[in-house]
Amino acid sequence: MIHAPAAPLATPPAALLEDFIVLGMGCFWGAERRMRELPGVVEVESGYANGEISTTYEAVLAQERRLRLGQSKQRNHAEVVKVWFDPKKTTLEAVLAHFWENHDPTQGDRQGNDIGSNYRSAIYTTSAAQHATALQSRETYQAALSAARPITTEIAPLTTYGAAETYHQNYLQKNPHGYCGLGGTGVPYPRPSAYWQALGALVFSPEQQHIAFNQGTEAPFCGLHLDEKRPGWFVDPLSGARLFRSDAKFNSGTGWPSFIQPAPGAVSEHPDRSHGMLRVEVRSASSGIHLGHVFDDGPPPTGKRYCINGNVLKFVPDR
Repeated sequence: MIHAPAAPLATPPAALLEDFIVLGMGCFWGAERRMRELPGVVEVESGYANGEISTTYEAVLAQERRLRLGQSKQRNHAEVVKVWFDPKKTTLEAVLAHFWENHDPTQGDRQGNDIGSNYRSAIYTTSAAQHATALQSRETYQAALSAARPITTEIAPLTTYGAAETYHQNYLQKNPHGYCGLGGTGVPYPRPSAYWQALGALVFSPEQQHIAFNQGTEAPFCGLHLDEKRPGWFVDPLSGARLFRSDAKFNSGTGWPSFIQPAPGAVSEHPDRSHGMLRVEVRSASSGIHLGHVFDDGPPPTGKRYCINGNVLKFVPDR
């Protein structure tokens, strides 16, 4: 039996008609924030799934203690997030790629310092088509990992679900410095360039596609995020990967969002000899889309100026 959420979400009812999938990535606080960053995701809710006990936080903790002491054989719930997504703006494979990249699916009944069957990696599906896509995505990601790192993720139909208590919902938005034990493997989910082109056709306007795939440039002072100063992350609009932290942003006066440094491993740099100039192009390491260029005229401590097209960034505030 699939339970209704314990408390209504603030999302408009129409949004809840979109497709959803239930994912276990360890502690649901971090999973909720990571999945919410993905473009095309409509809403994310923390909850408990596919156990044989009541769907409350205290019941899950108590059951895990009983299992460790050998006092019960009932299956515990996994901490999960229920992810609603708009198939007109993203794909199930893109959602699952974000899932694989944003936790470690090789750790069995744990995630980082969180240990227990309630922290297992899991994909709980609602249709045969979803199940097939999940199995194929696991094969794809396993091929990207070494054979010595077998994936332990459980893939099964969703049988039981209950929403977590209200204080668990949007926890890291309400508590920006709260605990998050999620950490990925560092191995990207393999996607061909044609995949990103197809997803870009869903997500991007013609101008954004020109910038992302044809090394275009927006007009100065006309792009998005030029005056964005809130704490948060600028992310890749296709992959959801974090690119630049807001505290790395500075006012260069050039008319484009400028940063002193990217997140570690977030971008790749390439020689660019177009337009009779020798420059260094900056691309997103996850999707390969063109972001802008990097110059050696930035402020301390890096001396770099990552000059980025705001129209191919998405901003995700901390709260």
